Amino acid sequence: MTRRLVIAMALLAAFVAVALAIPLVLVVANDQREALVSRLEVDTLATAAQMAAQPSIDWQATAEATAESTGARVVVVDLERTLAADSGNTELDRAFDRLEIDAALAGSLASDVRMSQTLGEELRYVAAPIVQGYNVVGAVRLSLPESIVDDAVEQTQRWLAVFVVTVIATAGLVAWVLARSIVGPLDRVARVAADLPNDLDQRAPVDEGPAEVRAVAVALNGTAERLSEILRRTQRVAADASHHLRTPLTGVRLRLEAIEDVTDQPEVADEARAATVEVDRLTHRIEQVLELAKGDAGSLPLEEQDLGAIVRQRADAATPVFSEAGIAIDVDAVDEALVRAPRGSMARIVDELLGNALQYAREHVIVGVDASPQAVVLTVADDGPGVPEGEREAVFERFRRGSAAAPGGTGLGLALVRETVASVRGEVQALASREGGLLVRVELPRVARDT
Repeated sequence: MTRRLVIAMALLAAFVAVALAIPLVLVVANDQREALVSRLEVDTLATAAQMAAQPSIDWQATAEATAESTGARVVVVDLERTLAADSGNTELDRAFDRLEIDAALAGSLASDVRMSQTLGEELRYVAAPIVQGYNVVGAVRLSLPESIVDDAVEQTQRWLAVFVVTVIATAGLVAWVLARSIVGPLDRVARVAADLPNDLDQRAPVDEGPAEVRAVAVALNGTAERLSEILRRTQRVAADASHHLRTPLTGVRLRLEAIEDVTDQPEVADEARAATVEVDRLTHRIEQVLELAKGDAGSLPLEEQDLGAIVRQRADAATPVFSEAGIAIDVDAVDEALVRAPRGSMARIVDELLGNALQYAREHVIVGVDASPQAVVLTVADDGPGVPEGEREAVFERFRRGSAAAPGGTGLGLALVRETVASVRGEVQALASREGGLLVRVELPRVARDT
C-alpha cells in the first residue's frame, strides 16, 4: 500500500507539475527573451543619448564602459559609415557597412537577429541613431551572440525542470510519510488479525494511526473478545460433554463385561460381547466428534514433539491388535523429527491412520517418518483395496466415506487427521500405495533444534 500510494502521489504531482511547467516554460522563455531584447534596446538608446551629449573623441571610452556594464559589443559608426569606436578594440577608421547601421543612420531603431559571417553564428543586435542638434551624426550598435540569449533562456528552463523534479520528490516524500502514518498502524492491526486464530488473547493497539485505523482496531478487539468468550464456552461444553458421556459409557461397558463373566448362557455372553463392541465403537465415535469440536473451538498451546518417537510408540502399542488380525506392521521412523503441535494431537493422528489401515489392510501396513530441513513427512500405506482417485479428496470431509469403505466406520477419522494437520500449517494427501492400497501422506513444518 505504501508503494502504491507513493507512486500514485508522485504521478499525480508529476502530471500537475508538468501540466503547469510546459506552458510556464513557454511563457517564461518568451518573456525572458523579450526582456533581454528590451534591455538591450534600452541600453542602446541610453548609450546613443549619452554619446549625443559627448564629442566624438569620448565615444570610445563610453563604448568600453557600456560594453563592460552590459556584456554586449558596442560599435559606433559615423555618417561616412566609418568605425568611430569599438569596445572590441578592433581597427578603427575602417568601413563598417551593415544593414542595421544603414537603418540607424536613417534615423530608425533597428532590432533583429541575423547571421554573422564574422562570428559564424546568429547575432542579436540593436542599432540606434546618435542625434546632435536634431541631426543624425552617427549610429551606435549593441550586439550579442544569440547563443547567449538562448543560454539564459535554457538556464531558466533548467531551473523550472529542477522545480518540477523537486515538486515530484516532495510529493513522494509527503505521500510516504502519510502512507507510513496509515500503513504502519494498519500493518500492526493486520498482523494481530492474522494471528488471532492461533492466539485469541492478542489485541490490536488502539492509540496509533488516524481515527479510521483506531476504529478498525477497536472493532477488531471487540470481535476478538466476543470470539474468545464464545470459544471458551464451546471448549467448556466439549470438555463437559466428554466427561458426562464417557462416564456412563464406561459404566455400561463394565456391566456388559460383568454379564459376560457371570452368565452361563452362551447366547447371553455372545450378545454381551457384541454390545461391548458397539459400546467401544460408540465411545470412539464420541471421542472423534469431541476432538473435532475442540478443534473447532480454537487452537491449543503448541508443544515440541518428536513425531518419529510418537510413531514408534503408537505402533508398538498397536502391534498386538495388528498381530491378532494377521497383519504385519513395519515402521521406519527417523529420530529428531521435531514438530510443534497441541499435546496429544500427533498421537491421535497416528492412531487414526493406523486404525484406518488396520480396517482395510489384507496382510501388510508400512509406516514411515522422514525429515528434511524444512518438513517432517509421515506416511501410512496399506495393501487394501485403496480409494479411487476421484474420491481421494472427499474422504477427508466429515462423514464422507469412499465407495469401497468397510461397514461400521464413522467417516470422521481422516477428517480429524486433516483438520488437526491444518491447524499446525501442515498438509495431508491420499495417494495410491505401492502395494495397491491407500497411502496417506502427512507433511508438517519441521522445528530445527539448536546445536
